[in-house]
Amino acid sequence: MRNKQRSAAIILSLLMAWMGLAASGASAAMVDTASVIHDASVSEQKAALKDALQRDDVRDRLMDLGVSPADVDARINALTADELASLQAHMDDMPAGAGAVGLLALLVLIFFITDILGVTDIFPFVNPAN
Repeated sequence: MRNKQRSAAIILSLLMAWMGLAASGASAAMVDTASVIHDASVSEQKAALKDALQRDDVRDRLMDLGVSPADVDARINALTADELASLQAHMDDMPAGAGAVGLLALLVLIFFITDILGVTDIFPFVNPAN
């Protein structure tokens, strides 16, 4: 009986010593609102960038250039906050769809002029100059 108690005591002592060594101290720090907002903003910007790059035409163009979608995701995830802000600023400066709007305005102008000249009759409110 005494032998069983002794072996149980040794096992429990070793277990307690091992648990004491394995336990690490918890570190806590104050998390300010600015850092939480900054982290959330960065993750939202990365998600928006990934969504923009998921369009079929963009994905096809990247594939033509030899860039796989997995590489794009890895590169976006590796961006720092400063790099992401710089990229977002450049993307905001780039005209998206400006060519299509200009082309549409040009076509309307051409059809308007041809209506005035009497070549076409697209706009009923335009009277041809005869």
